[in-house]
Amino acid sequence: MEDADYFAALLLKQLRQEITEEELQHLEAWKASHPSFAGVAESVNDGDQLLADLLAMKQVDMEGWWQKISDQAATIKKPVPIYRRWYTYAAAAAVLLTAGAITWKYMSAEKPELPLTEQYQPASFNMAPGDNKATLTLSNGRVLQVEDAANGTLAQDANMNVVKVEDGVLKYEGTGFNQQADQQLWAAWNIATPYNKLSTPRGGQYSLQLPDGSKVRLNAASSITFPAYFSAAERRVSITGEAYFEVAGRASGVPASDEETVPFIVDVLTPASEAAAGPLASIEVLGTSFNIMAYSDEAAVKTTLLNGKIKISVPDVMSGKDTAVLLPGQQALIAKAGKVAGRSISVTRAEDMEAAFAWKNGYISLRNTDLRSIMRILSRWYNVEIGYEGKTPDYKFGGSIPRTANLSTVIKTLEYSGVHFKIEKNKIIVLP
Repeated sequence: MEDADYFAALLLKQLRQEITEEELQHLEAWKASHPSFAGVAESVNDGDQLLADLLAMKQVDMEGWWQKISDQAATIKKPVPIYRRWYTYAAAAAVLLTAGAITWKYMSAEKPELPLTEQYQPASFNMAPGDNKATLTLSNGRVLQVEDAANGTLAQDANMNVVKVEDGVLKYEGTGFNQQADQQLWAAWNIATPYNKLSTPRGGQYSLQLPDGSKVRLNAASSITFPAYFSAAERRVSITGEAYFEVAGRASGVPASDEETVPFIVDVLTPASEAAAGPLASIEVLGTSFNIMAYSDEAAVKTTLLNGKIKISVPDVMSGKDTAVLLPGQQALIAKAGKVAGRSISVTRAEDMEAAFAWKNGYISLRNTDLRSIMRILSRWYNVEIGYEGKTPDYKFGGSIPRTANLSTVIKTLEYSGVHFKIEKNKIIVLP
């Protein structure tokens, strides 16, 4: 990020005719390091294109970036009055192009030139970001479209009220009946525990407060299945996709001494594990905050612990079960096929804790992220199909993308990094 700021400041100084000979050498070396960097510098001299770019990327915090880059330019010695007012707007565009919604780094591979017979036209794609959307399936099979419902009580299931607290948040509350007695009666009559399921589509997210007070936030294309009430023995839920948990210390309403806690267990499911009637992994927690990413199109399940302690268990062909304990700041990687580092669970210190929890804080964090990984994220959040033609550009990216940004803003920024796209209806095609 700092490199992008620095070169944006140098571009600004060059446009203001304030750049020193030494700084100019640094800038020319940067422009020569990759064709797209030279393109960024050239773009600030095209007035019509500048206006279009500024409009396309209007969701970027222009004032914030402008102030940041201007401040940095001022510290690189020798301030001189602005040469012409038009250069200020060009410099503003340079800020957007070089340090806008995404900052980029090229780790390897030169971008191949397009055939001379083909004139590339930048992709034009207008799509709003995801929003609070979810469906709730009750134990009797009734399905509620949660985002369309008004705030208040939506339903009742097993003496629990399902309440929409506000847009994006559901909460389970007791009805005031003797829930413990009812549970004992149902158990004596061998009545199955009623389960509910909250699911988000691609382009959706939602938050849920479980019957025990634990809080869950679902990312796009995710689900959580949970009992309408928790037993005195354990609190067990299952998830698909990605979810962030803040687990309550013990189930409310369940008798327990001050020293006792009812275990909270998360079963991680994938389409393959659901078909096999067993979870890919189980996570036992006792009062903690953590994130699980288990999308079916990702190569591995990632669990990142913010605070507390969790124990992860996965089936193992040789030993029957492989386990690992995570401490705050650690991340567990569970490969869906084969072993990781010689065992089913690989535990490492999370290189970027902020990145693991970025989605729930309103942005997409990139850290040396390849293009296909970025496109999978965009596909889920913007509910758009992704396709590829030829060899995928071998670029790596760093920076952040606001989850509130229009997809056109993200695509425009990626194009300035040298990636080319074309649009076919609701599908984005990545070109070589």
